[in-house]
Amino acid sequence: MTSDSAVRRRRVALGLTQVELARAARVSRQLVVAVEAGVNTPSVDAALRLAEALGCSAERLFGRTVREVSPSPAGIRPQAAVEPGCLVIAGCDPALQIAETMLRGAGQAALLALDATSGKAMAALRDGGVHAAVAHGPIGHLQQAPVPVLRMHLARWQVGLGIAPALASSVKSLDACLDQLVPIVQRDQSAAAQQALLRAASALGRELPSGAIASGHAAAARAAAALGCAAITTEAAALTAGLRFIALESHTVEISLDRRFEQHPGFESLGNLLTGHAFRFEVGRMGGYDLSGCGSLLGTTEGVR
Repeated sequence: MTSDSAVRRRRVALGLTQVELARAARVSRQLVVAVEAGVNTPSVDAALRLAEALGCSAERLFGRTVREVSPSPAGIRPQAAVEPGCLVIAGCDPALQIAETMLRGAGQAALLALDATSGKAMAALRDGGVHAAVAHGPIGHLQQAPVPVLRMHLARWQVGLGIAPALASSVKSLDACLDQLVPIVQRDQSAAAQQALLRAASALGRELPSGAIASGHAAAARAAAALGCAAITTEAAALTAGLRFIALESHTVEISLDRRFEQHPGFESLGNLLTGHAFRFEVGRMGGYDLSGCGSLLGTTEGVR
């Protein structure tokens, strides 16, 4: 399967592989795959480096000025450069990157983890662009997959506000954060964390101010630490960035595998990894993860169109 993104078309026209483009642009191969697939928007610096490596303007590649670039609503299309047997999975859980590294290090069936919000991961699954998607949401109210899937439990975690240390004594709630006009680093509307923030504000009868938009949980937490403000993020990301954490919702995290790929060797390898001690130890070191039941199968669903 292939993507028709401008980045991919230009890369192929120049005879470059994804690895060669990544090296020339000084970005990761995973970013090149994600950008070509439409699941991720590069930062301004990365977009400019990609354009320079491809010998054209960022406007030509992304169709608008770099700062206004938006990811395509279409899903991911795994690229021809992804090695045979590689399981392509989209989601926002940092544990996916740990799983990818551990599987490759063990020489088992490869995993390619692409960073995406829960909403965009499900859209990619719907469009047939990935084998599996990771999504999180309130326990009992997780977004249902749009296609028939086999579900696997990954974790439980808290979503809430990460607060910069200098504000920790005065900001102890979302209400206080809004009262004191503390800037909040937010997420894309398709992110489950952003939806949790909107629900919390609505329950208080408050409106959220506009704010900077971060690409992921870790990026949001790092931004709050650097700017001395708040961010909507996960407990694990907040702890890693040295932030005080205020929980807003408890979320469950699940992997949804397109049932056409139930026999995919990468999924079997991933399941074996998730139930093992080594993976739980590495992820547990971050804090903020409840890994009870990690890797257990939850049955199948037919999908909601």
